[in-house]
Amino acid sequence: MHQYIVYRVDRSDGQAAAIRAATRPLHRDYMAQFADRVRIGGPILGADGQACGGMMVIDAASEAEVRAIVDADPFELAGLSAQIDIHPFRWQTSRPADLPPL
Repeated sequence: MHQYIVYRVDRSDGQAAAIRAATRPLHRDYMAQFADRVRIGGPILGADGQACGGMMVIDAASEAEVRAIVDADPFELAGLSAQIDIHPFRWQTSRPADLPPL
C-alpha cells in the first residue's frame, strides 16, 4: 500500500454549500467503508470558517484506485468539486508506527 493525498476544491458558483449540506450524510456513509484506509481527512475551511473543499490521506495500491474511490463519492456524483488533485504522499513527520520504515 502507498499513501496518496487528495485535495478537493469546491465549485465557486454559489451552489457548493447547498450540495455539501444535501449530500453530507451520504458522503459520510460512503467514506465509512474506507475508515481503515483514510489516515486523516476533513473539510478545508475558507476565511469565513465554512468548508470550501476537502483533504484526505488514504492508503491505496494505486492512484487509479484512489481516483475510483473519489469518483464514486456522493459529493462528486453531485458535482461538488471544481478541482480534484491526487498525489503520491510520503509520510515523514509524525509517521504512524504501522507504516513501513522509509
